[in-house]
Amino acid sequence: MTEGTKNVLGQAEIEEEIRNASLEDREINFRGKILSSFNLRKRIIERNLNLEAAIILGDISLEESIIKGTFVFNEAVVRGSFSFNKGILRGDLNMDRSKIRGAVNLVEAKIAGSLNFEEAEISGFLSLAKAEVRRNLNFQRIRLNDAYHSGLVIKGDLYLRRASVWGNLDLRDAFIEGGIDMTKAFIGGGIVLAGAEIEEELVLKDLRTKGKIVLDNTKYKEKIK
Repeated sequence: MTEGTKNVLGQAEIEEEIRNASLEDREINFRGKILSSFNLRKRIIERNLNLEAAIILGDISLEESIIKGTFVFNEAVVRGSFSFNKGILRGDLNMDRSKIRGAVNLVEAKIAGSLNFEEAEISGFLSLAKAEVRRNLNFQRIRLNDAYHSGLVIKGDLYLRRASVWGNLDLRDAFIEGGIDMTKAFIGGGIVLAGAEIEEELVLKDLRTKGKIVLDNTKYKEKIK
């Protein structure tokens, strides 16, 4: 291990921390650590997972994993993408003020708590297509920016197609460089878009909601119902 990488945790060190947390009956703690990547696909994680203020130099891959606790990711930095497709989370997913330089995929994920992305910055899209969130989506002041890779543009879109959210959806003062697609989504509470800036379309086609939709000072290219 070179001088420049001696403090970067690899997969072996990640597995060691998971084992130690189990033996010591505590949360899995990578708070403030630097990790080369974070690959725990198709795993069962028995306790809370803490990556607050961590730096991940590559991708995060948690597809089809089960996390039996809360996932703390506030103020973390990811230099790749974040994927929790078809994952199951028993608690909250807290990603406030995180910075992710790739797309975030939560397709078909099932989250028993709330999903918190307040003031998060994402380069690329955020997809909750067919996801189920039992409590709230807090996207206040989130920034979804377009991403550029090898001459291609990945739009900063928010996908909520066919998502089921039992609580509220809060997007006040959000900046979405792409569009928002809520086609056939269900939102059990209210939808707040007050002060949001959406550069492309706001798609509400076949949206079902039991609460009000607040569009005070909301900017968008076109609303499609």
